[in-house]
Amino acid sequence: MQSLNLGWCDRVGDEGVKSLAYGCPNLRALDWCGCVLITDESVVALANNCLHLRSLGLYFCQNITDRAMYSLAQSWVKNKHDVWASVKSRYEEEGLTNLNISQCTALTPPDVQALCDSIPDLHTCPGRHSLIISGCLNLTSVHCACARCGC
Repeated sequence: MQSLNLGWCDRVGDEGVKSLAYGCPNLRALDWCGCVLITDESVVALANNCLHLRSLGLYFCQNITDRAMYSLAQSWVKNKHDVWASVKSRYEEEGLTNLNISQCTALTPPDVQALCDSIPDLHTCPGRHSLIISGCLNLTSVHCACARCGC
């Protein structure tokens, strides 16, 4: 399985998501928007096991904290080094390109900015957002420049 939408499945929790992360390492797109029981444990499992993830929707997952953002950043950095070591395809080198953390109100600027700094394909360029942070009032100082278009 490469894509799964669990959006607004309000009974989906960490145990089910961790099983998914361990059992489906080739996931490329996952939508957990509105899954209010999801915590950092799910994102950590995903970051450690689904290294080809390109798109992640966490809209309104209000139990997500900076620990989740840190694990995504660290996973990308580790995967980037592993990719260079084994010379994998360009598709696998790109990593996370779309992240929706809107309404994840527990996040703070330093770890979200570190995520942006670690993953060059995430950006907040006008009209080309790949990092969506609406409703995160604490994140007003986060800025991710698009590495591809020079914004």
